[in-house]
Amino acid sequence: MPEDPSAWVAQLKARDEGAVRELVRSYGAPLLRFLTGMVGNAADAEDLAQEAFVRLVEHVADFRGEASLKTYLFKIAHNLALNHLASAAHRYEVQPEEMPDRPASDDGPEQELAVSEEAARVRALLPGLPPQQRAVVILRVWQDLSFREIASALALAEGTVKAHYFFALRNLRRKMEVL
Repeated sequence: MPEDPSAWVAQLKARDEGAVRELVRSYGAPLLRFLTGMVGNAADAEDLAQEAFVRLVEHVADFRGEASLKTYLFKIAHNLALNHLASAAHRYEVQPEEMPDRPASDDGPEQELAVSEEAARVRALLPGLPPQQRAVVILRVWQDLSFREIASALALAEGTVKAHYFFALRNLRRKMEVL
């Protein structure tokens, strides 16, 4: 990514193929993890990721720079995921094994195993959350976005994002107590 984000936007507006490749290289994996977590199916997530990149390039002229290009891309992807989930043709159970893994930590092997096991339990429960709560948790925990960035990506007030996160964590805790 160019050091000056406005230069990157200008290159994208000019349909510079190198800028598009760099965009996909920089954000492809995080976007795919987010979409897989949202729709629960790797193949559909790949299709939605491609569509998100296409739409960003097609509509980069609408980008006002109020948020980062990354949050703009995640906003597009979130809308695509919600439309996908609302489509009657795509209603199915999310498969927990297709949910994104928690990034590895620098902790020791025992701590890493405990975190990995806990993450697997959370992944198994994540599909049971409402889509907005699921999106907030994935963006906060797996993508490490701030509440402000999530608010921008989901076109919500920051307080609403925090409320979704609070209720998602509460719902996950309750479900984990039952297990």
